[in-house]
Amino acid sequence: MKTAARRRLTAVAIGGIVVAASVLGLAAPAFAHNFLVSSDPSAGETLKTLPSKFIITTNEGLLDLSGHGQGFAFDVEDSHHRFYGDGCVTVTGPSMSIKPVIGAAGKYTVIWQIVSADGHIVSNQYTFTWKPSGAFTPAVGASHPQDCGGKSGGVAPPDPHLGTDAYAKPSANLGLVLGIGGGVVGLGVILTLVLLLTGRKRKK
Repeated sequence: MKTAARRRLTAVAIGGIVVAASVLGLAAPAFAHNFLVSSDPSAGETLKTLPSKFIITTNEGLLDLSGHGQGFAFDVEDSHHRFYGDGCVTVTGPSMSIKPVIGAAGKYTVIWQIVSADGHIVSNQYTFTWKPSGAFTPAVGASHPQDCGGKSGGVAPPDPHLGTDAYAKPSANLGLVLGIGGGVVGLGVILTLVLLLTGRKRKK
């Protein structure tokens, strides 16, 4: 009887440890927000020629449920608060891009917003300088951000206070907290079972 009880106790302990380890190992990445990996133009850059597209790239795939960038925004604003481009956002894997439309030489602010892989909104902003190296015809800006004919989520500038850690990989996230909590619960269950089995042995 003692041998059988020990076997049952060992099996329960191993099972609990496996469950706790699974929670700790898998929950964290599932709940992590996307973070910015690169952009074109990049923060602080002096841009002299227009690239084929303006692009924001994050660490993993973005969540575009609508198929046309609903909830996403990529606004380019000059120092006179004029906005450039039609607001049409293209989401491809971990990246979001727009056509490279810009006005006269000067300082610009990129205000961007994405829907992270975990469904949360992440946004931030940065500046760059436009200094064309040759002849260039400036585009005409608008007094407010465009929304791609009502299709895009960029109706207004995203809130720069959202996702203020979006430029670097988060040091902690909800998944890690849940994982640790799950591990503690699992270990608590194991301890309870050990105490119950020990108590039964003493009574006998």
